[in-house]
Amino acid sequence: MRQDTGYVLDVPYPHHFQRESTPLWLSFVATALGVAAPDIARPYSWCELGCGQGLGAALNAAANPQGRFVAVDFNPRHIAHGRALAQAAGLDNLEFVEADFASLAKTAEAQGAQYDFIVLGGVYSWISASDREALRRCVRHWLKPGGILYLGYMCQPGMAFLSALQRFLRCHGGCVPGDSLARLQAGLGLLERMEQGGAGFFREHPAAASYLAAGRREDPRQLAHELLNAHWESLHVAEVMEALSACGCEYLGSATPLENIDELSLPGNLLPLLQELRTPAARETFKDLARNQSERRDLYQRGVRRLDRQAHRQALFDQVLTALPGAPQGGGIDFDTRIGPVQGQAGLFGPLFEALAAGPRSFAGLASLPALHGQTGLISPALQMLAWAGHVHPLLPGRVAVERCRTLLADAGAAGEADLARRLRDFEAVVLPHWRQMGMLDA
Repeated sequence: MRQDTGYVLDVPYPHHFQRESTPLWLSFVATALGVAAPDIARPYSWCELGCGQGLGAALNAAANPQGRFVAVDFNPRHIAHGRALAQAAGLDNLEFVEADFASLAKTAEAQGAQYDFIVLGGVYSWISASDREALRRCVRHWLKPGGILYLGYMCQPGMAFLSALQRFLRCHGGCVPGDSLARLQAGLGLLERMEQGGAGFFREHPAAASYLAAGRREDPRQLAHELLNAHWESLHVAEVMEALSACGCEYLGSATPLENIDELSLPGNLLPLLQELRTPAARETFKDLARNQSERRDLYQRGVRRLDRQAHRQALFDQVLTALPGAPQGGGIDFDTRIGPVQGQAGLFGPLFEALAAGPRSFAGLASLPALHGQTGLISPALQMLAWAGHVHPLLPGRVAVERCRTLLADAGAAGEADLARRLRDFEAVVLPHWRQMGMLDA
């Protein structure tokens, strides 16, 4: 394993889980975009490059026993923790691999197509250009035809200001004794005093002060990985799209459903300007400028498999969705979006809420509701918005290995992971009854 990457090793990355990493979410969003995703009702394979301590990979493997999961990280401490998680939960479909990206690329080239899904989170912005190229080689050789790549990264223009702060933290940290957390806290403290003292940078970049304030509310271990590595870059979407195109991958859209609905994620007076642009790269660059986008969660596919109208309709109709805790049970709803509050009309959202409050429903069942007659074309974007807002979620196909999920979530809750403890309560109170009702639980 290479130790000369300049990447933070002395502080473990905190437990982390992204819904966008799940095969179910990726399939759900790809279907809404009119693309044939890998069939997760059948055996499939999934790989995470830069898995941290492995909790996300473990949760995915626990919830999807029909999938084969591989999680890769170059930090031996992370891999040891992930392997212990997998062993404790009896996850025989999850493998942890300790490797740096350069050696991994050589392995991928030798093995050829292996995976239906490849997941790559924020680490893509925190490594050198040569390591990013190595990751793209992994994607080029490992992703199967029709496979989905999830790529998260810090982007321009919204994160342009952070480059100066990150460089300062690196320089200042070299003079501070202690581990990465000590260096981080010392640097952040000095930057805050500079901001309070009226430093010109903060006057010209008010987003920098907001970032520092928000950072104080985050886990400092995450900030250490985000800000103290030798390499850091906010990336331009057009350049990322070009690099992935060379790997045979075409941009599909965002894993954040709201961002695929231009009318709800862009100022209305900019929509006519967007229509003047003809290339995907120009359109996505325009959108990043319009939103002052700071982070992207992009979906790519090797050899895009677009669905015709009938196949798209059937793929949507086959989806089953459930309400999540706290979801409204009727009436309209206001969504808090980048362009301000957007009102969801009661005539569309009310019937959806009422139907889902009674239990899981298929898309086809929702479309057949008399109250939604004539609104079938609006149901998919409505459900995407509700999923984005955390009110509904698609259900897994097939049977669910419930004990594996319960074991992992219970362990995380006992360890003091507040968000995962909440997920456990939701799982026990809401999801389990739905799965039981639908005959989806393992015997």
